[in-house]
Amino acid sequence: MPKLTINGKEIEVPAGTNLIEAARRVGVEIPHYCYHPGLSIAGQCRLCMVDIEKAPRPTIACNTQAVDGMVVWTETDRVKETRRSVMEFHLINHPLDCPVCDQAGECWLQIYYMKHGLYDPRMTDEKVHKPKAVPLGPHVMLDAERCILCSRCVRFCDEITRTGELGIFNRGDHSQIGLFPGTELANKYSANVVDICPVGALTDRDFRFQVRVWYLDSTKSICPGCARGCNIEVHTNRRRPHHAEGRRVARLKPRPNPDVNGWWICDAGRYGYGAVDDKSRLLAPSRREGGAVTDATWDEAIAAVAGVLARVAPDEVGVIASPQMANEDLFALRRVLERRGIRRVGFRVPPRAPGDEDDFLIRADKHPNSLGASLLGLDGDVA
Repeated sequence: MPKLTINGKEIEVPAGTNLIEAARRVGVEIPHYCYHPGLSIAGQCRLCMVDIEKAPRPTIACNTQAVDGMVVWTETDRVKETRRSVMEFHLINHPLDCPVCDQAGECWLQIYYMKHGLYDPRMTDEKVHKPKAVPLGPHVMLDAERCILCSRCVRFCDEITRTGELGIFNRGDHSQIGLFPGTELANKYSANVVDICPVGALTDRDFRFQVRVWYLDSTKSICPGCARGCNIEVHTNRRRPHHAEGRRVARLKPRPNPDVNGWWICDAGRYGYGAVDDKSRLLAPSRREGGAVTDATWDEAIAAVAGVLARVAPDEVGVIASPQMANEDLFALRRVLERRGIRRVGFRVPPRAPGDEDDFLIRADKHPNSLGASLLGLDGDVA
């Protein structure tokens, strides 16, 4: 394993580690746009320049592997001036859309400009104009003027989904992201390009203009869309209830986990939260009396169920558990059944039609906790 020094801190890293990842291990973040740990290295944005001892000029960190004895500096005057020049290049034709851009608040152009830019603009000519608000598919909208041509989205479609819908067309300052003729961005993982876009070029059509990101709270969770267990973040809006028609869940985002879902989630899981705030969702118990349905309190409902379980013989009761439930809820159900001696319980109800699946993330079992229900001993015969 090579041992190197970064900003005076010595570190040992696995062979093949690039300088961006090596620097992260000592708490140093090297700015970058085109590099993504889940994609191939393009070396296009040139923002990740660092100084390496004995090297005649700054070197890109994304495509430079750590070597034993290497000495790296990330904050020299030469590196800072190079970053400032690169930022000026990226922003030379960029529109001042920040007040109306959905990426505002989580845009790496904004963040890196404040950290590494702060230059006096020298551009006096008219900026190059490109198409704006172009639908690429059911979930993604393109604003070509905001694009910095990092090619992350192109590499994602080429390397991860292998569907190849996107490309970079034209030349020079007229280059822009676009669809190949006769295609649309409609693969099962299409919205991941929004997540990996470092700027506001690709935005989520479902999330556009709903709520500003700085009003959102984030909670770690697991996707309930299938048995894969993809790690996600649930972004909720409670501070601005008058936005997004009062919906509490604003969006779901993938949470990196190399052992489960990498950096990605499927579109079905990403947009499967509509039931949370659906107006038809049952929020309180009700009871049927003489053909009429009336409201009931939770205490009344629990007492009624408990009364029925107490009156009926255990061998006359069958329970179908839900593999949508969390382990804690399933365990509580098991304790109730054990208390009453009820043994006829199961959860595997065959679906009306087989679920779709692929060789990447999507699983045919659309229940998130079938394994938990099985391990808790609730896997009886429901036929």
